[in-house]
Amino acid sequence: MNLQLESSVFLKLLFLLPIIWALSFLAFGRLPLWRMIVSSSLRSLVLALIILALAGLGRVDKLPSELSLIFSADVSDSISQENKAWMANYIKEVDARLPSNIKRGLVVFGSEAQVLSPPENRIKPQDFRWELDTTHTNIASGILSTLKLFPKDTVKRVVLLTDGNENLGNSRQTASIVEKEKIKIFTVEPPPPPTIKEVLVSKMLVPLEIKQNEAFEIRVVVENKNSQEVAGSLSLFEGERLLKKLDASLPPGLSVFDMPYEGSEKGLLEFHAQLEVNEANEDLNKENNHKQAFTNVTGKPKILYVRGDPNKKPFLVEAIQEKDIEVEVKGILDIPNSLQELLRYECLIFSNVPARTLSHNQMETIKTYVGDFGGGFLMVGGENSFAQGGYSDTPIEDILPVKVTAGSTFKEKKPRRVSIILLVDKSGSMTGRKLFATKRASIELLKQLKEGDMMGIIAFDVIPYVIAEMEPVTELEKTILSKLSKLNAGGGTDIFPALKEAYRRLATSGAKINHAILLSDGNTRSIYYSYEALMEQFKQAQISVSTIAVGGWLVNTRLMKDIADRTGGEFYRVKDIDELPKIVVTDTDNTLTRADFHEESFIPRIDPSSELLKGIDQEQVPPLQGYSLTRAKARAEVSLVSDIRGTNDPILANWRYGLGKVVAYTSDAEARWSSQWINWAKYNKFWSQTTRWAMRDKPKGDYTVKVEDRDNKTYLVVESSGEEEKDSQLRLRLFSSNLEANDLSLRQVAPKRYVASLEGYKPGTYTLDVSMLKDNNVIDHMTKPVVVPPPSTVAPPEGLSQGNNTELLEALAQLTHGEVNPTLESIARNTEEVMKREDLSKFLIPLAMGLLLFDIAVRRVGLL
Repeated sequence: MNLQLESSVFLKLLFLLPIIWALSFLAFGRLPLWRMIVSSSLRSLVLALIILALAGLGRVDKLPSELSLIFSADVSDSISQENKAWMANYIKEVDARLPSNIKRGLVVFGSEAQVLSPPENRIKPQDFRWELDTTHTNIASGILSTLKLFPKDTVKRVVLLTDGNENLGNSRQTASIVEKEKIKIFTVEPPPPPTIKEVLVSKMLVPLEIKQNEAFEIRVVVENKNSQEVAGSLSLFEGERLLKKLDASLPPGLSVFDMPYEGSEKGLLEFHAQLEVNEANEDLNKENNHKQAFTNVTGKPKILYVRGDPNKKPFLVEAIQEKDIEVEVKGILDIPNSLQELLRYECLIFSNVPARTLSHNQMETIKTYVGDFGGGFLMVGGENSFAQGGYSDTPIEDILPVKVTAGSTFKEKKPRRVSIILLVDKSGSMTGRKLFATKRASIELLKQLKEGDMMGIIAFDVIPYVIAEMEPVTELEKTILSKLSKLNAGGGTDIFPALKEAYRRLATSGAKINHAILLSDGNTRSIYYSYEALMEQFKQAQISVSTIAVGGWLVNTRLMKDIADRTGGEFYRVKDIDELPKIVVTDTDNTLTRADFHEESFIPRIDPSSELLKGIDQEQVPPLQGYSLTRAKARAEVSLVSDIRGTNDPILANWRYGLGKVVAYTSDAEARWSSQWINWAKYNKFWSQTTRWAMRDKPKGDYTVKVEDRDNKTYLVVESSGEEEKDSQLRLRLFSSNLEANDLSLRQVAPKRYVASLEGYKPGTYTLDVSMLKDNNVIDHMTKPVVVPPPSTVAPPEGLSQGNNTELLEALAQLTHGEVNPTLESIARNTEEVMKREDLSKFLIPLAMGLLLFDIAVRRVGLL
């Protein structure tokens, strides 16, 4: 027996004993000396007993220990039914043979643990029933759940029955925890399962991204789970092209196959491996016999040059071909159809390419390529480009920095012939100021026309009235005032007959440009559909109709706008009737400039501040012989202009459209209009600078993109390098092959590392748009191809493993000083002693109280 104090600090209170003696002599000086000595001694003894109780005086005895045992059994799906039955029998057998004084309990585990029986003298048969998730193996939970079950002051042991194929939790870390609690783990392996007949392509590895013409290795890993060698063949493909077919004998375990490859073409490369096994009964699951992998090949910037006439020498190609730029030349029949094809190029150049060679979808794709993905587009003129090429009112015109006009070809030496008819609504709604403004507009229109042009005026209510028959303007000038005096308001409104009269006259005028201007509120008697055929006739005859809506809220805007849109005219709405003459003048001016191109020698004037013309002076610019007629849009920068016609017609214009850049050069790059430019010393410099400006902006940062599978789910991972501006944010958009855009929901998991789920996206090739935004403005941008892989065909986690993980079971036993596959004697052997402690305060306090009462009796009653 040993006495032991829990806290010796309380012993310092013993220094109070001398004070108690001193106080006793002072307080009880009248008592006899012997009585004061006895009373002080009793008080000192009481204080000492209390101090020893506070210090935790106890008796410690070394006694034989009791043993408590917890069985922890793995019932996850990786344990076969046969092995689960084996575990149950093992537990019952050990339980029956254990001495009765050993407490034993039962825990089972899968994804989590469940206590089936707390420590008792025996485990009952009904205890072998459980309800828990068995899709994973969480050995750690099976160990931790035993901690709260062990009785105190017993030797603690866990008998762990598992195959060791852990896929959830960390059992090694848990073993370190229970070792500190002096718990030993005895691990028991179930019998190994029979060998599975299975051969599969385990992995296919290629670099995520390589440079053009860089060599790399395609690595394929094949796993043979049979116990014997299996004969088969492995085929490697790049797209649909067979790279190599290997006949191989596959030993049990892993086999690695490497094949060298060189990426010569820019873009996304798709590789896949296909495994075939000669004996079908040696591979029972064919779904895992193939794998896909992708690599992105990058290289020097590439430009696509589309030439409209293959018979003409491409002078422009020679001018822009440089060491660090690759130019690919294609004909009009080879223009890319998909966005993925276009994104291989930094810039797209059309040289004298007619619109008829492109479908509407191709034009929309080019528009998306420029606006949403930052691609460059350069349109070069010629007799088949701009208006004469049919680009009016097309998606291509939307992205150009110039407005494409439509009309007929004319040359300077030919007389200008324009025929215009003014259609005037004279119904009752046109009285007063409206009719007066109409007459003024007629006179202003006449003033704009030149000798050789023709003009007529037709008024209408429900029927048309010819106010002025179409005649040369020199003749009409003499009589227009008297003819306009006959124009009076009154009656209903029907536009259709008047339009028919205008068509009949203009269709036979023989003029180069035929145009009608309709002034009305559009509230006609004829039904809307009756105009369909007539509008088609106007369009076929190339007669444009501009409509001017006069009136308040009762205007039939739909009809008026439709007439203008379908005939190639313009629609105007008059808010102030006094503005009517000015609108007519504007529309007439637009009509008179609708010739497609102008041929005459001229020297274009340059803008010296233009970024595109650095190092080029006005004195150095040679003459051009012609150009397509266009009008610069509001935000366009015009670097070269022609004033030969008295107006500033754009020759070189550029602007930013969305994320991309667009340049329009309205002359050609061939000998017809640019014969002197071709031999110009700065021809190459001009086109090199222009093309480089139009090319896609290089991203400021570097963005690494990869697709990862985690827990049978697909994720997109983006990592950015370089400094990110304050308050900036990353935006990801995924575009399908049909240009359908989807914003991805981003989750930042680390600095400059972002993750987005691809759940719900169909397998296939997509285009990823990566944009860095600040204040809703794009400050950095790049695009990359992304492949969403098909759903994984691998088995669930519990079906992936075979055999027992003996290494883990040995590690758990070693960490806790247990054994692997112990005998019954090892499990039940108990040579340990347990130190049991008895607290003596239960005796000390009552004794102190008794002595205190005896002291009182000595002093008060005089027992002694």
